[in-house]
Order: sequence, then structure tokens, then C-alpha cells
Amino acid sequence: MSKQTAHTHGDPCFDGRMARFGGDLHAALTALYGKRTDFADWHQRLIDLVWRAYDARPQHLKALDEARAAADTPWYQDAKMLGYMCYPDRFAGDFGGVKQKIPYLQELGVTYLHLLSVLKARKGDSDGGFAIADYLSTNDNLGSIDDLEGLISDLRDAGISLCLDFVFNHTAREHEWAQRAIAGEKAFQDFYFMYPDRTVPDQVEPLLDEVFPQTAPGNFTYVEDAEKWVWTTFYPYQWDLNYHNPAVLLAMLDNLFQLANRGVEIFRLDAAIYVWKQLGTHCRNLPETHVLIQLFRAAVSIVAPGVALKAEAMAGARHITKYFGHADQAGKECQLAYHNAAMAALWDSLATGSAKPAYDMLSALPEKPEGTSWVYYARCHDDIGWAALRDTKGAEWGASDEHLNWLWRFYAGEVDGSFARGRRFQPVPGEAFAGSNGTLASLAGLEAALEAGDDIALDLAVRRILLLHAVPMALDGIPLIYMGDELALLNDYGHADSPAHQDGRWLHRPVMPDGLEGFTPVHQSAYARVRAGLRSLIKARKHLPLLGAMNSSRYLDAGNDHVLAFVRPAKDEVMLCLANFSASEQSVDAGVIEEVLGAGARDISPLNGICGRRLNELGPYQCRWILGEKTE
Repeated sequence: MSKQTAHTHGDPCFDGRMARFGGDLHAALTALYGKRTDFADWHQRLIDLVWRAYDARPQHLKALDEARAAADTPWYQDAKMLGYMCYPDRFAGDFGGVKQKIPYLQELGVTYLHLLSVLKARKGDSDGGFAIADYLSTNDNLGSIDDLEGLISDLRDAGISLCLDFVFNHTAREHEWAQRAIAGEKAFQDFYFMYPDRTVPDQVEPLLDEVFPQTAPGNFTYVEDAEKWVWTTFYPYQWDLNYHNPAVLLAMLDNLFQLANRGVEIFRLDAAIYVWKQLGTHCRNLPETHVLIQLFRAAVSIVAPGVALKAEAMAGARHITKYFGHADQAGKECQLAYHNAAMAALWDSLATGSAKPAYDMLSALPEKPEGTSWVYYARCHDDIGWAALRDTKGAEWGASDEHLNWLWRFYAGEVDGSFARGRRFQPVPGEAFAGSNGTLASLAGLEAALEAGDDIALDLAVRRILLLHAVPMALDGIPLIYMGDELALLNDYGHADSPAHQDGRWLHRPVMPDGLEGFTPVHQSAYARVRAGLRSLIKARKHLPLLGAMNSSRYLDAGNDHVLAFVRPAKDEVMLCLANFSASEQSVDAGVIEEVLGAGARDISPLNGICGRRLNELGPYQCRWILGEKTE
């Protein structure tokens, strides 16, 4: 053990974790701040913070940490894992309402619940709750932080882990740190990037992308009260934190530890790609960003190893795997990561009827490191960001700007033959930067079919919805259901009536209805099919251990551009998934199935109601699961 990591406190568990992870902690801190003359002092402060957080961790959570550490495989890689994401107020009103809906979540099969926008946000417009005014309090309409802790306990008793957003790129300008910066306190002005004039912003701005080019153009905001320009990547009221200052790092770690000690088991690291700023660069996906996340991971591994970090890296497909850790740091960043590129690719394939976009990209990406898991989903609370399909280095799978422009027009219903009812998000004239908003059901054609009273279109829409559930259920990660998708909810066109919901993404953030309130009989019939299909998929997945995230997906050329094919190998068995992205019947060479699965292959598809006749035949938008013995 090096001198730098020889910090013992007479607690065998803590000292053992320090011996294991202290080197990673020290290395990351050195990479970020090693040139500072006061480095040794900051290192000691970090170790002291880590010890205090560990010492304060409740015994029942320490027991959870130990149990998870002793397991043969990480708990989040189990095939029984199923995520559910919702806004608590729109799902159930408040924390008490969520508690009452625990049986609903259990019946669905949920094992981790992601509650959005829980921590105390600024009043009024808050970017959907992602402008945090206090990390250690909750929004008044939901209940207190103690109420949240009680809910977490009830969820854990029901076998459900809680995930919260950890917004660590920025705070609200209403946060105490920002208010003290406005008041002129130099120590807190150093928590942010504040400039006396436009000299630095004008130098940096041309290198930066605009996240919200329509509603919040530019990356800097003049704050009249402080007479300074502040770096604001997102909205003017969201001030980017300055991690060049180690005081920011320790303050944010302290917030995370206190929430972890309340029982939060998964932290979604919001806007991870932007968190480190370096003048003269585009300030996205920088090497220091990864070092910072490595530091967070090492610190959490010492204090609360039963806690998982989840990367929200809305970057090009080439970058996302790196948020697990890359090269000699593989597996040392986040244990979980959203596969936003897979989501975009599946919607691309659905629009074109060709699986080639999804196959070309997914087969080219590196495998995730051992001990990690993707989080796959058809929809989430954000827009579909088509930029994930771009590649500036010229990869064959990289989509052209022309195609990306076509995609958001297709999902806005602006292309002849489109089945979708969505809306553009933040379009820039002549650029491929618009996203797509809309619920899964509306984007997949259910809304248009109901409007037209077209039974054939209705059947195809339901098939599309189930296809976009079936593929994530079969992939190597945790499938995530977004609130309302299990009900086939349609777009909420009244969202803009609320001053706090002007952002176009509220189109797909509807309030969960009481039962099927407002559903027409035809919509109820479509929902019944979605419900039955989704529950069949969930039940089948939970009884197939080989679908655990420890077994990576391997993509195959199906010999038919309409069909996405991948295998999930285990020790003695292998499952082949065939997904038809076409509205017509398709088939693959029967030899492909026999080569992968042998002669004894059998259909275990949960959605047998839409099957073709033979194993190699696929109905419109059908997803087949076929099981066989491992032949390799």
C-alpha cells in the first residue's frame, strides 16, 4: 500500500475498501488536481469526507453493501431486473401516492424505480426539475426528505431499488452557492465560471454546441445582480459548476453520500458529457470528465459499494461505452449507462422498415466491460436525440445529416406515409439537430390509427409498440419502461396550458389516468393487447437467466435487411432474437437458425399471437425468441 492510500481508521471493512480502492481515488485526484500546491490538503479532506460518510451510513445499508459485494454477479445484472421511470407527481401525486402504487409496480415486475425531479428545484420553470436549488431537500408538493426516506424503505421491502437524478453539472441560480456568488463572495464565485466581460465567452462560444438553440440560445448568461457573465450550458437559470475547484468536488460528493445514506441505491449522473470544462475545446466527453467519474466511482465503492452509478451520456454512439471506463480504466466508471444510441437506432429502423441502421451501429460498438450493464428503453422523459446516430470520424454506420433531418420530419408526421404523431424539438433551420417528442404509442402510430378508425393501421401500431418493448427485453441490460407506455398513453397536447410545462418534451409527460379514464373503447382494446404482450415479455424474461446482463449480445447478419438478429449466449444455451422491422411478412434462411442453435431449436417467443408459421418466418413487426443448445 502506498503512503497516499495508507489511511486506516481501525474499522476492518473501511480499511479493506481503502486498500482496494484508495489507489484509484488517489490516482484520479492526482490527475485532476495534482499540480496544486495544496494538493496534500485536499487529498486529506477527501479521505476525511469519505470516512465520515462511511461512519454515518446506517447499519442496514452497510449490511446491504456487504450482501451485494458477496454475490457471485452484480445485483443489477440479474435477468429479473426491470426498471420503471416516472415523475412522482404525474404518476401518483406525491410520495404517499407512490407508496400506494407499490403493489401496481410489483404486479408489473418492477425491481428498480427511477423517480424524476424529486430534489428541490427552483420555483417556476426548472427544466423539468433539473435546476436544483437544494440537493438535500425535496419539492414541497411531493413531501419531505424524511417522507422520501420512508418511501425508499417501503420500496426496498417490496424488492424495488430507488434511483434518483444526481444533477452534478450545474445548480439553479437559486442555490445557496449561487446566491452567495451573486452577493460577491469570491469563494462561491469560484464554484462557477464567472467572467467580468464577454472576452472569454466570445472566445469559447464558437466551439460549443447549443443544447436548446430555440429556447435558450448560447452558453453564457449575463447576471446583472453580479455584473458577470456565467457559463450556462442549458438554461440561463442553470449555472455550470467549476470542477477545476476541488471544493466543488467535495461539496457534490457530500451531497451524494448524504442521499446514499438515506437509502438511494442508483444515481443517474445527469448531463455527464458536459461536466468538465476546458477552454479551447468543445467541452464534451473530455478525458477529465472520465477521470472525475472514476473518482466518484472509487469514493462510492468505499462508502457504499451497494450503490450503482448510471451514466446519462447523451453523446454519439462512439462515446457511450467509454462511460463504463475505457482501456486500463474499463469497469471503473459507471456500472450502468443509458444506451440512447440504441433507442435512436431502433426508431430509425422502425421508420425505414430496415434493420440495417440498428445492425450497422450496434454490431460496430465495443462490448461493455465485465461487471456493467446497459439500460435499454424505447422511450424516456427526454426527446429522441438523433445526433447519437452521427459520427464525425466517418464510421460506416454514421447517419447523414440529410437522413437525420428526414427522421425528425417523419416522426413529426411531415413525411408522406408516416404513421407517427410527434413534434419536432429544438429545430435549427438547415441543421440535423432537431429531436423528436411524443409518447411511444403516438410515435408508433396508435394515435393516427385511432383518429382514422383504421383497424389494419391499429393492428400494425400495436405490433410496433410490442416490438419496441420486445427488443430491449432481450438485450444485454436492464429494460426500462417509461411511465404510461404500459398503458399505451397518447400525447398530451394540453401540456402548454401550464406555465411550467412550456418545454415541448411535456408532450410525452402526461398525467397517469385513473384507470382507463378518457380511453375510447377502441383505445381500451389496443391497450389490452399491449398490456397482455408486455406482461408476457416481462414474465418470460424473468424466467430466462441467460438474459442477464453478464451475457453480452452478439449481432448477426440475418441475410434480410428488414430483420435485426442477435444472440444471447450462456454456458450451455443460447437464445436467438429475430426482430422484423417491416410491415410485411419476412423470413430468414433456416440455415442461420440451425448454425446458431443446432437442430433442436424451439420457439419460446412470448408474443406467439403474431408469429409466422415456421421458426424462420416472421409476421409484420414480429420479434421471435428462439432457444437452443450452444453449438460453439
